Amino acid sequence: MDLLQQLWAWLADPNVAYLLLVGGILAAVAAWSIPGTGLAEGLAVLMLGLALIGLLRLPISAAGLLLILLGALLFLSELYFQSGGYLGLSGALALGLGGMLLLPPGAGQRIAPVVLVGTTLMAAAASFGLAFLVRQLGRRPPLQTPERLIGAEGIARTDLDPEGTVWVRGETWTARSAEGRIAAGERVRVLAVHGLRLQVARVERPSGSSSTEPSPPPSGPAAMGGGMAILLAVHWLGFLESGLMAGHPSLPADPSLAVARQLSEQLAVRTAGEQALSTVPMALGWIALGLLLAFLLLRRRGSQGILRAFMRGTLALVLLFSLRLLLAALIGPIPRWALPILAGLALGLVLGWRRRPGWVVWNGMGLLICSAAAVYLGHLWTPIATVALLLVMILYDALAVYVFGHMQRLAEWAIRERVPLMFLIPLNLPPSRSGSPTLALGFGDAVLPAVLTLSALRTHPTPWPAVGTLIGILIGHGMLVGGFLTKGKSHAGLPFLAGGALGGYGLGSGLERILG
Repeated sequence: MDLLQQLWAWLADPNVAYLLLVGGILAAVAAWSIPGTGLAEGLAVLMLGLALIGLLRLPISAAGLLLILLGALLFLSELYFQSGGYLGLSGALALGLGGMLLLPPGAGQRIAPVVLVGTTLMAAAASFGLAFLVRQLGRRPPLQTPERLIGAEGIARTDLDPEGTVWVRGETWTARSAEGRIAAGERVRVLAVHGLRLQVARVERPSGSSSTEPSPPPSGPAAMGGGMAILLAVHWLGFLESGLMAGHPSLPADPSLAVARQLSEQLAVRTAGEQALSTVPMALGWIALGLLLAFLLLRRRGSQGILRAFMRGTLALVLLFSLRLLLAALIGPIPRWALPILAGLALGLVLGWRRRPGWVVWNGMGLLICSAAAVYLGHLWTPIATVALLLVMILYDALAVYVFGHMQRLAEWAIRERVPLMFLIPLNLPPSRSGSPTLALGFGDAVLPAVLTLSALRTHPTPWPAVGTLIGILIGHGMLVGGFLTKGKSHAGLPFLAGGALGGYGLGSGLERILG
């Protein structure tokens, strides 16, 4: 084999083609953000050209390419909307998911999990590096003379206690309050300028007054990107843990998944109505458990300890299951001597993290817990049964939030007692010591729609229904953020997220019939 043939064979390796594709996309984003150097542009053209040569020699799935394109668009969105890195992180996860589905089922090839993990982490680091660069560029001295700002009015972007940031005449400034604490969102007036630091005071306005001063950038991009990153991360871990990556034999990575698979195969031979009815008892059981926790345990004195022990024990078991799945996906079968170590790690994470709580550890545990739950239920239920489950849970979630209100009480208890039952995403990075606005996303809102994605990926001959479900979830999340979260309204997540999943699944199934 001569050198040219070796080069062709090397480019046709799916791992090499995927690495070149992701590297080319990151170089293109860098060229877009810092134009004119020529280095990033040339590197992007070279890597994308070599990736195209390799991809043309491989049986590529259009659904996987669609997710990779989505990742590239999310990276570009970070440049324009400045979400603090969340949109870029979502793009990194979309690139990883696209790599998992890049090769169709039965291709006999797959991208190595180590390559997928490495490229996703590299892209995630690049996303926050890009966000840091954008912030640094935004802190350059403005063109207008600072002294001209004296007397101008603006809005406090963060709490001034006594220092923080304000939005004045279209720019963000570091400011110091001249009269005590000023809360974020209050109007301020510039009293003096000390270098590049403003001294401001609160502006008291009568009710009904208005101003032409532009509002500060909303938290919408951060809320959109942060929630999207969580939803994509649950899917990313779920795809990796389940062993359902395209091009790879669909073999469960854990014995418990094999049992769930057998039950699902027995369910699949029944009629659609029987499959749908099979999920109703479990859904009603979950609803009854939620009502019991909210109305009985939370209202009785002395029951707090029982509730904490029950929740932590359950979470520790699910966390152990997730760690087993993750290690099995990365290194293969796990020796028996390692199981007690994993059990101790899971229990230690649930019990020990309370001493040094933080949103990073909280969300990391949540991702492991939610991905494991989604993987198991995705192996247990058929898509028809999952659709029926989602319809029941959409109704329950709407009643629990809008009518009975016990979901809010349970969420407040979980935060107070530091029991991880929801994701907490700070909308300002890094979070300020005085507190930052935070997006809360319940575990159920992330798990239940992902069950339909994994079930569709496991049972359908093409990845189109799964990809359609995932994109529908993201669209539903966008509607939730735009319609409720950025306006400070109470909300139920499942009607949007699960509703988007159902619509996306129907669209993906239609594409599967059309495209084959």
